[in-house]
Amino acid sequence: VRLRQALGNLVANAVRYTPPGGEVVVKLFQEAGTAILEVSDTGTGIAPEDLPHVFDRFWRADKSRSRTTGGSGLGLAITRHLVEAHGGTVSVTSEVGRGSAFRISLPL
Repeated sequence: VRLRQALGNLVANAVRYTPPGGEVVVKLFQEAGTAILEVSDTGTGIAPEDLPHVFDRFWRADKSRSRTTGGSGLGLAITRHLVEAHGGTVSVTSEVGRGSAFRISLPL
């Protein structure tokens, strides 16, 4: 149930930051004894200076957003907590204007 919540957070963010006509892809595969769940998008991307903060509580890339316009800033922090509680890790790669890829790695 909690891993479904973590995946839901990633997919919701990908949809939120991908413009109409863009693409959100969810993949599940095995790599070196690890289950990998990847959510990638062709959205706005995340600036390099913001990447270290995306899993911080209450942090938002778009400073103009508030709780009423852009969520609580807790979704990715919760995702990290849930994944780590299952013995896994979560990471992100991103390029501004090209999109992001969030990867959950879990031991098999």
